Amino acid sequence: MYFLKRTGQMLAVLLVVSMLLVAGAIVWPVRSAPLPEPFDDRLIRNVHVVDVLAGKATSPADVMIRGGRIAEIAAGLQPDPDMAVLDGGGGFLVPGFWDMHVHGFQLSPQLHLPLFVANGVTGVRDMMDCPEAKDPLIACVEDKKRWTENAAAGKMTSPRFVEVASFYFDDGEMPPAEAIARARTYRARGIDRLKIYNGVSRETYFALAGEGRERDMPLVGHLPKAVQLAEAITHGQRSFEHAHLLVRACARQEAAWRLGQMDKLPPVEVVEKMVGSFDDQKCAALLEQMQIAQSWFVPTHVTREEDARAQDPQFLNDARLDYLDPLSRWAYRDDLASTAARFEGRRGARALGNYFDAGLKLTGAAHAAGVPVLVGTDTAIGGFRYHDEMQLLHRAGLTPASILKAATYDAARYAGKANDFGTVSVGKMADLVLLRANPLDDIGNSRTIEAVVLGGRLYDRRRLDQLLDFTKSQAHNPANWAKLVWGFLTSPTASEL
Repeated sequence: MYFLKRTGQMLAVLLVVSMLLVAGAIVWPVRSAPLPEPFDDRLIRNVHVVDVLAGKATSPADVMIRGGRIAEIAAGLQPDPDMAVLDGGGGFLVPGFWDMHVHGFQLSPQLHLPLFVANGVTGVRDMMDCPEAKDPLIACVEDKKRWTENAAAGKMTSPRFVEVASFYFDDGEMPPAEAIARARTYRARGIDRLKIYNGVSRETYFALAGEGRERDMPLVGHLPKAVQLAEAITHGQRSFEHAHLLVRACARQEAAWRLGQMDKLPPVEVVEKMVGSFDDQKCAALLEQMQIAQSWFVPTHVTREEDARAQDPQFLNDARLDYLDPLSRWAYRDDLASTAARFEGRRGARALGNYFDAGLKLTGAAHAAGVPVLVGTDTAIGGFRYHDEMQLLHRAGLTPASILKAATYDAARYAGKANDFGTVSVGKMADLVLLRANPLDDIGNSRTIEAVVLGGRLYDRRRLDQLLDFTKSQAHNPANWAKLVWGFLTSPTASEL
C-alpha cells in the first residue's frame, strides 16, 4: 500500500513537472534568424546579368546598388568610398525568385522563412490567412505585413509577402450573404484576394465573384466541384491552383464527376477515368479561354509528385525532411501514407503516376497555348522544393528561359509589381540571386546559389549556410514543438487543417 501511495505521489510530481516544462516551453522566447549585412549600398562586380525577358545573359558587367535599388549596370563601375563590394566571380545574376503558393504560420520566422531566403526565394504569395483577426497557429495579414516591412529594412530574415489571400471558402452550406459579409471583413483587414476551395456552392461562388470584382478582391485558389472551369474564367477567377485543374476539366468524364456520379467509386477508378477520357478539343477550347482572359495557372506539380511517389521509400526518407519539425514531418508522412492506402498496390501507384504525368503534359500544353504559368510549391519544405518545381516545369516542356521568366517577371506582373521587381534593371529593387552556373543552360543551376540580395542587403554564402543551420536547429528545438502543438490545439482552424 505504501509503495502504491509513493508511486502515485511520484507520478503526480512528474505530471506537474511535465506540465510546468511544457508551459515554460510555450512561453519561452523564440530566437531570430541570422540577418543580412546591414547596408543597402553596394557594388556587385563581374557578373553576367540574366535578362529574363530576352532569355539571354550579358557579357560580364558590374551592378551598382544605392538605397536598395539598382542604380547602374555597366562594365568598369567604381565603388564609392567605403562602399561594400561583392565579387561575383563571373557568376550569373538573376532576379529573386517568387514562390506563388505558400502558407505562413506564427513560427514561420523560425521554421520556414529563412529556408526560403536560403534558397533564393525573395517573394511569396500567401494562400491562406486567418479566419479571425488573430490566430495562435496561422500567421495573419498583420504579421505578414510586419515581416515584409522588417525584411525590407534588414531587421528580419524573410521573403516579402507580395500578396495575401483570405482563409478559404469551402462550406457548401454557407449562404451568399454570409460569404459576402465575411469577404468584407477580410477586405477591412487588408486581405488582397478571396481564396476559394472545393466545396463552396455555385450560388455562393458567383456571389463572391461579384463581390470580388466590385472590391478588387479577385477569386484565387481551387475550382469548386460545383463550378465548371469555363464559368470560373468568365466570372473572373484570377488564378487556379494545382495540376488537378486541367486533368479534370479536360476529361470527357468531368460532368459525371461534378454531378457526384463517381462519388462511390474507388479513388483509383476515378483517377483512371479522368486520365483515360482526355478530350483534346474540349481542352484546347478551355486553354484558349484561359489565354484570352489571362487566367493564371499555378500547377504546384511537387504536390502531385508527392502523391505519385507516396509508396517510394527514397522519397519518404528525403534528407531535406530533417529541416521539418516533428509535427510537420509526421503530418507530411501521414498524408503520403493516407494516399498510399487509398491507392493500393501497383495499380494505385500506376494510376497516380499517370495522373501526375497527365498534369505535366497539360501544363506544357497550357504554356504553349499562352496561358500564364507561375511557380508555386504548397508543400512543407517549400524552399528546397521550389527548385524541384522548376525542374518539373522543365519536364512539362517549358524551356529554362520560360521557367526563369515565370519565377520572376511573370510573378511580379501577376502581383502588379513589375515596375519594382522581376528583372535586373536600373530603378528596380535589388532583390537578386547570384548563381555559379547559368540557369538558361540548365534550370537545375538555380540551385547553385552563391549569394542572395534582398533590398540591397547581402546574404553571402556563409550567411546562407547559417540560415540552413538555424532552420534545422529550430526544427529540432522542443520549445518550438510545444508552441506548435499548443497553437494547433487552440487554433479555431485546427479541425480544418
